[in-house]
Amino acid sequence: MQNNTTEKRVRRNVLLMGAAVLFVALAVVICLVLKDRQGSAKLFRIRFGSGTVAEYDAYESRTIVIHDGVIVDQATGEGEENVIRIENGAAWMEKATCPHHECMEQGALRADTVLKRPLGAWIICAPHGVSIEYVGGGE
Repeated sequence: MQNNTTEKRVRRNVLLMGAAVLFVALAVVICLVLKDRQGSAKLFRIRFGSGTVAEYDAYESRTIVIHDGVIVDQATGEGEENVIRIENGAAWMEKATCPHHECMEQGALRADTVLKRPLGAWIICAPHGVSIEYVGGGE
């Protein structure tokens, strides 16, 4: 009888230790994810119109539409229009009505691409005078 009780105690202790190890491992993973997220792009600074500057957190998913130098709610596809997408620490020019769409071809801008891009921390639509700048701790 005593042997059975000892086995139960040992099993219970092993399960408790296993649960504690899993809890600590989960806490470490959460801390690492949050640290990594804070270490990447902090924000994107968008310049447009006659010197207007708007700043957006890199991790707040959003779409910004700039129509004839003003931020608007929806894209029309007419006039001078740029549609910028920000998601998961990256920003890119999703659509533009400029003639050659070079701004769209510049790809996503994020912390790990800044040093590899021809324009570094920038995406520029020269015909419309719209730019996206990465602002944050470089990697």
